[in-house]
Amino acid sequence: MKNNINLSFFHPSLNRHNDEKHLYIVQLLLYIVIVSMIALKKDDFISVPAGANITFHRLVWENSGKSESIRAGSNLRYHTLVDDSTALHTHEFAEFFLVVSGKVRHLINSETQELQSGMLVFVRPTDVHGYENLGNSPCEIVNVAFRLEFLLDLSSYLGNDFFLRKYTGPVVSPVFKLSVAEAEDLTLRLIRMNALQETATDLARLKIKILVAEVFTRFFFETESALAKDSRPDWFDALCVNVSKKENLKDGLAILKKLAPCTQEHLCKCFRKYLDKTPTEYIAELRIRQAAKEIVETDRKILAVALDLGFQSLSRFYVMFRKFYGISPAKYRSISRRNDIPL
Repeated sequence: MKNNINLSFFHPSLNRHNDEKHLYIVQLLLYIVIVSMIALKKDDFISVPAGANITFHRLVWENSGKSESIRAGSNLRYHTLVDDSTALHTHEFAEFFLVVSGKVRHLINSETQELQSGMLVFVRPTDVHGYENLGNSPCEIVNVAFRLEFLLDLSSYLGNDFFLRKYTGPVVSPVFKLSVAEAEDLTLRLIRMNALQETATDLARLKIKILVAEVFTRFFFETESALAKDSRPDWFDALCVNVSKKENLKDGLAILKKLAPCTQEHLCKCFRKYLDKTPTEYIAELRIRQAAKEIVETDRKILAVALDLGFQSLSRFYVMFRKFYGISPAKYRSISRRNDIPL
């Protein structure tokens, strides 16, 4: 396929200083490398049939012992790290990751980024990166690695490569801060897609392409003012964080009303305005997500998991679980514990 790439974005003026010219050359070479990889390596990066690999990682730093990584099924990784940082590495594929909880220092191209919950980070091919202990805080990350052809398809469809140039231009990884609701929504979508990769490959591939297009067009096309339109009050985000804690889920609705600094009527209006759902629907989503996590990570009976999270009816729990993940809880457990697909 012929790539009509417009490089006018990188043309320096004749009066720039040497350091500006050097930066221009570095950006240009990085851009050429990535575009060449997209064109020549379409099918070599991700072995998953759907064209992407979605993995969930928990990083914990210890003071003694030895570093080890445990794989729980095809998408869960538990890393116990004794050294202050992980090994620096690079990839031939594109990826982005979301910090779901905790904080971590991201080492990237000889620079550092201090990341916390809700930060979305884009990593380019040829980026050299790793993770470093930040305040001994455990950190949970969901990572999406995908075929570079997805970006080429998007560029061809849009008829320009502007978003690619914004993606490759910065020396360090582009980072964006998501609200609590946005981070939860993205995490939930990735959980669903991960399950879908095992049951409906073609549909999963389509949904992943749609997600990649949404993410890149939002964060590499829209202006800063458009990204700052979110006007959710701080108390609302804090309320969502508190009610999502496991100890609050069983009595979630009662806890939600107790912690809210407003009337029930105003609370319902806020949920409709900011999340487009009722408080009851929000609590149900939190419970289902926690149930899915425990179903994969433990050997507990599915009935026990459901009852502990406040579901009064097993049949109702199964209906809601299928609504969110497209498969039964037992099938979800089985799929998540198959042999791992290497990244």
